[in-house]
Amino acid sequence: MSPSMLLKGAEILSIGIAIVVVGIYAYLFNQKRNFFYTQRIRKYIEEWITQVIMEEDVDTPTMIRNFKRILINKHARQFAINELISCKKNFSGGVTDNIVSLYVALGFKEDSLAKLRNTTRWHIKARGIQELYLMEQQDILKTIYKNTNSTNEFVRMEAQTGVIHLTGFPGLRFLDVISYPLTEWQQLKLLEQLRLYPKKEDLSDKIPAWLHAANTTVVVFALKLADEYQVFAVRHDVIQCLVHADNQVRTQALKTLVRLADEETPNILLGYFNKESLINRLYILDAMRSLATEADANFIESLLDDENDTIKLKAALVLVAISDSGMAVIEKRSLLQPEPFERIYRHIKTAS
Repeated sequence: MSPSMLLKGAEILSIGIAIVVVGIYAYLFNQKRNFFYTQRIRKYIEEWITQVIMEEDVDTPTMIRNFKRILINKHARQFAINELISCKKNFSGGVTDNIVSLYVALGFKEDSLAKLRNTTRWHIKARGIQELYLMEQQDILKTIYKNTNSTNEFVRMEAQTGVIHLTGFPGLRFLDVISYPLTEWQQLKLLEQLRLYPKKEDLSDKIPAWLHAANTTVVVFALKLADEYQVFAVRHDVIQCLVHADNQVRTQALKTLVRLADEETPNILLGYFNKESLINRLYILDAMRSLATEADANFIESLLDDENDTIKLKAALVLVAISDSGMAVIEKRSLLQPEPFERIYRHIKTAS
């Protein structure tokens, strides 16, 4: 290789290194500048919140002017919104009212609305919905409600959570219109959100309609509501769900009916026993240990002839729990049919 080519290669390498160094410097400089931005914002927010907590006089106009001077880019504004939301979650009473007022006065509501209107990036839209409901913007409730049936899972999850946050139990009206599935996680979130409302509303006039919804996940969630809030008035509607085409609905109906149990429940559950899946049959037998009576002993004993050994074990446990002669029946079976009843007998005797 000629000296001229080596020299040219060295020049190119030097230029490349210089570009990398300049790029790293620019990146670090930007990171440093953003760090000091966020530190200044945090300082102002912490001072303001401290003054509110200590019930000192707060010069709100001055505080807002100071904030606006440092909120010169979108990253700083987003950090400030995040800080206010974090503070609001950690306090209550008049303090949160002041935090919401500051959020509006600084123009952050417009920032959140701009995110809500975003039609191309779902995560930004979902974030906007979350900011607005966490900051108690009741006037945006109608817009948030329209997104409860969004095509995007995460947008509709935030919208559904939002209407519950803003209105409590009346917010469940979105169950009347949604056509997309409610995930297990979302159902848990909604139940947890409802627990924040000490005033429990009577759901007996709403649950029956939801139990007949075309959306099977709405039916499952309605069953969970009946379970959670002990809505005994809908027992008949719950029983009808035991013949639902969807196995998940039938499983939840079994669980809810057990929670709403009365003296007729054992007969009802045992009446559907042979039509059910193995998992549901096992669940019914688990429930029978506390629900069944001596009157059900003959049916339970007949299950000792089932082809599934787990069914035999569960039935034996129920029989021993409800019948004085249950242990003797199992002992006799262990002599006539050692496998599997000898193991079952030893298991029950050890456990008792």
